Amino acid sequence: MNILVVGRGWAGKKVFKELVSRGHVVTMASHDKSIHEIHKNRYDWVVNCAGVTGTPNVDACEADKPNTIAGNVAFPILLEQACAKHLVRLAHFSSGCIYQGEIDDVNAEPNYFGSIYSIAKGVSDLYLGDKAQVYRIRMPFTSKNERKNYLYKVMNYAKTGKLVDLGQNSLTDLDEAVSVACALIEMNEPNGYYNLVNSGSVNMHEIADMLDIQPQWYTAEEFDAVTAAKRSTCVIPAHPMMSDIREALTVAIHKMKNA
Repeated sequence: MNILVVGRGWAGKKVFKELVSRGHVVTMASHDKSIHEIHKNRYDWVVNCAGVTGTPNVDACEADKPNTIAGNVAFPILLEQACAKHLVRLAHFSSGCIYQGEIDDVNAEPNYFGSIYSIAKGVSDLYLGDKAQVYRIRMPFTSKNERKNYLYKVMNYAKTGKLVDLGQNSLTDLDEAVSVACALIEMNEPNGYYNLVNSGSVNMHEIADMLDIQPQWYTAEEFDAVTAAKRSTCVIPAHPMMSDIREALTVAIHKMKNA
């Protein structure tokens, strides 16, 4: 298949590499060039990995709400419209941070509006539900010491500050999720929501134990006082092709420590 990957960041590069390894003809484009690319060339699929997540974390989105809305709401809608015009199928990486609490239905509507990031992601999630394969990922981690790897971030936060445990969360092994997403594309699965999180859940104390670190801890009240954006805490039902979270974390941490 001829596939366009939108976004040259962490996820986009992984998707590009995975699709190439599967024998597809793959083009990568930045978000600002992507719509022109769709109008100019014929693609079977467009995979949107672009989005505004905030650097170093989601707090930055609160200071740049216009750009967060433009990148996470307006752009996905414009991208979908271009795909629809040219009869190209769309896959879109979304976020599980649109939820709070225990969610038992993959089609549940967003129920968390505590940050501009979550609000923006929730709007595009609702819009694209019947127009694209929508992949929800959450707190993505890998087995490498990569800057955006959630486990790498946790270890650095523990060295320079404190951690907070707000309860049980779903997490995503990003390399596994990318593999599953590419399989869903190849199988030509229908539009709809796919929760590419690992099955089960963990809390921050469990992660700290698995990483063998002894950090200092914020209380929930202390954490609220030092952050600009409230954090989603949720457990969502995992797609059956995703593995168990503790097994995935155990493998990833072992590889990180022995790299």
